[in-house]
Amino acid sequence: MSAPTGRFRDIPIATTTVALNTPTKRLADVASQSIVSTGAGNELDFGTVDISAGAANSVVKQLFWDITADGGNTTVETFKFWMSSNGFDQAGSVMKFQPISGVDQTGASLTENYIVDAEIADYTWATAAETEPGSINVYPSDEGSSMTLSTTADDVVAIALYLAVASGETTGTYSGTTTDFELQMSQKFSYS
Repeated sequence: MSAPTGRFRDIPIATTTVALNTPTKRLADVASQSIVSTGAGNELDFGTVDISAGAANSVVKQLFWDITADGGNTTVETFKFWMSSNGFDQAGSVMKFQPISGVDQTGASLTENYIVDAEIADYTWATAAETEPGSINVYPSDEGSSMTLSTTADDVVAIALYLAVASGETTGTYSGTTTDFELQMSQKFSYS
């Protein structure tokens, strides 16, 4: 069997909760949004962060990830997400993230519910690791640890994130694996 094929999509932060309250709706919304992956022009755009008056934060963004082809596999699991290339030169400049679920999840609290027009104060954030985490740190929208495959995924992995940029950070355009100003995220998962 071959590895499943996945994609990241940039979901507009103003997307309504009704548009994302079931796996079917989340998958349909993912399919209609801009692809975010490697390669020029496919970056997740955090916009301009103005640090002229001191430390500042980017806008909140959200990524949804799903499987587009199962490669003959039936399950994907053990999702790990981290910042694999950090071109910042100030230790205080970091990426913050929060796994998010579909609306109105109950029971386990592995994630926080999706919030329309979310701002930084709306979620509890963790600082993204800069090496591969030792265990799962992002989850499918149903708050489980795996997704069932039948050609495509049965749901999405959803992540809210932003950049916290320290005062005195080197200014420039940070993108992918360009010289110096690099910012790159990675996701890893297992499959069977």
